[in-house]
Amino acid sequence: MWQETNQNDQTLTARMSDVSFRIDCHSLLVDHASLLADATCMHAPIIQESMRAGIHPIHVAGSQNGWERPENQGEYLLLSKRTRFKIRIENENAEQLISTLTGATFDIAGSTLRILSGQSRALLPAATLFSRYTFFEDLDANTDESTFVERTIEACKNHRFSPTKILCGKEHTINTANGPQLTRSVLLADVPAIESLTLQDHGIGEGRTMGCGLLIPHKDTGAVHE
Repeated sequence: MWQETNQNDQTLTARMSDVSFRIDCHSLLVDHASLLADATCMHAPIIQESMRAGIHPIHVAGSQNGWERPENQGEYLLLSKRTRFKIRIENENAEQLISTLTGATFDIAGSTLRILSGQSRALLPAATLFSRYTFFEDLDANTDESTFVERTIEACKNHRFSPTKILCGKEHTINTANGPQLTRSVLLADVPAIESLTLQDHGIGEGRTMGCGLLIPHKDTGAVHE
């Protein structure tokens, strides 16, 4: 007997969704992840009650109309009307989150961020997944890249996926109330559909409310080192 198993990606359903919020905010500190997490969780405690919910840091294009995205943590990102604020949450809690946060106003280090409306978007399988910021609590700033890769492999195996292609990118420091936290970007390639959704549901490493370990689809492996 020889049977081919063809998975239809459209029939697979993730347990989590990304809620995309329209916002009114002119500018935001580059190093805003921890501050945004605190403000959001204060308004929506349901995020902290979840074991897997996460808050995506607000990301803008690297360059636009002659403007280059700053790297200095004390500088500001310039946000457009198209900029979205995203939160990963269980499917069954998405509408409650939208209802809770719509109309809320945050003060992020002097920047006013107002949430206008939200829309839930399903997570879809992707063969290449990318985490902009990843860290493991048992590793420190002196950890070399090979050890970090081994720890990433272990995290994936906990979700029944043995990665064969991993790229680690640039380091990034997030300032938190407990001190600076060093993170790395991670790209996983050749991820099967079911495992792709599982990894997006769970993430890797720690620090979900600061956007760490949240895996998103990525189209190009070449940009991970930029």
